[in-house]
Amino acid sequence: MSASTMTSRADVSPASLAQRISAYDPQPRDAKTLGRARAAVITAFGRTLSGAPASITMALRAIPGIAMTGGSSLVFGTERRTGAVDAALINATAAVAGSGASPDAANGAFVVSLFGLCEERGKTGQEFIDALMAGADISRSLAPAASPSAGPLGPALLGSVAAAARLLELSRPKIAAALLMAGVANAGNPAVGQGGAGALMVGQCLSNGLLATLLAEAIDEASCHEMIGSEQRSAGDGLPEKEVFDLLAVRSPPGVDLWDQFDQHAGVVLPRDDVAPLFERLETIEKVKDLATVSRLLQGRGPRAAPKKVVFAPRGAHEPEETNWVP
Repeated sequence: MSASTMTSRADVSPASLAQRISAYDPQPRDAKTLGRARAAVITAFGRTLSGAPASITMALRAIPGIAMTGGSSLVFGTERRTGAVDAALINATAAVAGSGASPDAANGAFVVSLFGLCEERGKTGQEFIDALMAGADISRSLAPAASPSAGPLGPALLGSVAAAARLLELSRPKIAAALLMAGVANAGNPAVGQGGAGALMVGQCLSNGLLATLLAEAIDEASCHEMIGSEQRSAGDGLPEKEVFDLLAVRSPPGVDLWDQFDQHAGVVLPRDDVAPLFERLETIEKVKDLATVSRLLQGRGPRAAPKKVVFAPRGAHEPEETNWVP
């Protein structure tokens, strides 16, 4: 069944949500829908690059033990590659920090937090786009019932866990355990359009959602059943009629060209020669077979030390070395 046919029920336990996430059947995508998803990716990536130099983002990168090198997932605006969870923490924080006061800042964080997992698992651009659209569809349908008062962060967290769970092909018990461990029903409502504490809260929330999904993948189903067995709660009266959550609503300001906005944002940290090729690659992200070709263009060069000047001494002008050797 599609997201549009997922109706609300009084029982919205992790198990019932997991059943509907697992049963989600995506409908054929038209060119307009695909173009909208691509625009969301371009805007979110641009905002993340713009937020890479923010004080909160740079402080996260500087903390020992966070985003240690050796992984496959890129920290946007740098040459550092780390694990998917740490990349989600820093990139989602940067996405919010680079969004200014945009009310859809959490949506941009949702987009970039999933990219690192796709890199780590060797997914294609098409699989990345499909996961984003699936997470957005599922969240639009289920978020009001799962966390009706959570604001924009609740739907972003639910969509992130749902998308990651489908990418990892988790079973229903594992999806339910991931939802429970991520605290989908208890997501807070920070000022996601601001930097600092609000940005960090979004980054922590989405990286914890990804961590919960990876933990669910790693543990056995019997443990998942035991974990969720006693967890039941009521959803109240069901879905609000007027409130609609859309995680792909990462919009440009009215009258602003998508390329101009991306160029302005990405140019904060990327060399000029890389901005246009990155934009072109993101415009056809669904056709990319190896996401490393995208992430290589996301690497900021950063300040580089001036090369040391090499001075050659005139031949025969060096001082003789002392020695204790006696012929």
